[in-house]
Amino acid sequence: MNDEALTLDPARCVMLIQDLQNDVIIDGGAFAETGSPDHAREQNVVANVAALAATCRSKGIPVIHVWYIVEPGAPGLKLNAPLFQGVLDAGAVVRGTWGAAPAEGLEPQDGDLIVEKMRMSAWQGTKLENLLAGLGRDTIIVTGAWTNMSIEHTSRTGADKGFFMVVPEDGCSTMNADWHNASINYALQNVSTVTTCGAVTEALAGVPAGV
Repeated sequence: MNDEALTLDPARCVMLIQDLQNDVIIDGGAFAETGSPDHAREQNVVANVAALAATCRSKGIPVIHVWYIVEPGAPGLKLNAPLFQGVLDAGAVVRGTWGAAPAEGLEPQDGDLIVEKMRMSAWQGTKLENLLAGLGRDTIIVTGAWTNMSIEHTSRTGADKGFFMVVPEDGCSTMNADWHNASINYALQNVSTVTTCGAVTEALAGVPAGV
């Protein structure tokens, strides 16, 4: 972790809740056999993210839900990578289905915003950057699934675009701990501030992390 001196200005922050949908992290979802529900439980990701979102809302920090959504049959989903082929083959995250809905406890609240996507990154082909420009925010707290895919892609691109990326690792999950740790301990260290939900909460309360 690199949160020893974590400080955050609530007026500059937004929180992303990315891909924490039933098909992605919940038993009975399209990708349940990958081990994703087990790792989500190990990370306590739903409860951790819900609590952090409540803190953010209390500080006036916009909460943006980023959902992977396709239409029935996934028309227009280019099958140029195994992940996208998997979405089609599994019939996953289809608009209007239980699988595409947010995990219980992570439903949008009044004032929250929603971004839909068809790629791994929350930036690709979405309105995210326009929303951030309108909100005047440059610090992004990124939570969600999967750590080594959507979270990493979103963080890398955000850093390239000039945003400060903050990744609370216990607000993220993937298929298993090995994949999660590889991303958290290596790739994400160079493009984001890797921290915890507790440290973010303390920083937003004006208390330095670790104090």
